[in-house]
Amino acid sequence: MSQPVILVPLDGSENALAALLVAKGFAEIVGGTRHILHVADHKAPPVELLGRLGLTPAELRGATIEAKTGEPATMILDAAKEAKADLIVMCTHTAPAKPGQILGRTAFGVLRGASCPVVLVHPERGLHDWRLHRILLPHDGSPATSTALRSAGEFARRVGAELIVLLVAAAGAAKPAERGSLTTPFYLDQPQHEWPAWAREFIDRLACLCPLDDLRVRLILAHGSPEAEIVRVAAEQSADLVVLAWRGEWGPEHAATLKAVLRRAPCPMMVVRV
Repeated sequence: MSQPVILVPLDGSENALAALLVAKGFAEIVGGTRHILHVADHKAPPVELLGRLGLTPAELRGATIEAKTGEPATMILDAAKEAKADLIVMCTHTAPAKPGQILGRTAFGVLRGASCPVVLVHPERGLHDWRLHRILLPHDGSPATSTALRSAGEFARRVGAELIVLLVAAAGAAKPAERGSLTTPFYLDQPQHEWPAWAREFIDRLACLCPLDDLRVRLILAHGSPEAEIVRVAAEQSADLVVLAWRGEWGPEHAATLKAVLRRAPCPMMVVRV
């Protein structure tokens, strides 16, 4: 069986290196290989490539490196397909962000086209080691959102991380239209009895999609704006990773929560395409 592959696109900027140590952490978790990719106007020999990317031979230990020419997002997606990448880890942007910009052009193109989960890292994180102790999984009660549970549960299982499932009750929010959705209770007459029962039912439904018996799972119910509560809880719980399910739509009327969390999350974010 081949080793899992973590694809790390680097463009030669110092900002891009913030993703490298996060990718290293994921590679250690899955026992996989970091595949570093550089896309430029022309290919460079290995020695020149290391200097261009700001890497030392020691930082390449256990990794592979490749250079391609072409449109960056397209080349990254092609490389992910060729390497059968299990994960793409990259920065949200490497050039200074424009006002109101959430993702750089390349990161956006990769997110739109990737067939595997994409981990997005804020360049402001800097060059610090990354370890996985707590995973935050926002959930709206719909079966589609549970798709992200498999990825979150697998990583939590491998390192014994705590999996925090967050449900946000927002006044006036529309119920998930998907069949089989379990919405948060609007009113509890005897919360000391009804809330534990409801929480058990919710966790049992999740366990039908991903075994949870050997995981440390905690359910948190919050009230208010989903995007604000996700960011708040991630910070309060010192989450190391937020796992978000995304249905693939990115228009003005879509992905409001994803966009807000990508902009403000205090830790790396894994986006799992539903």
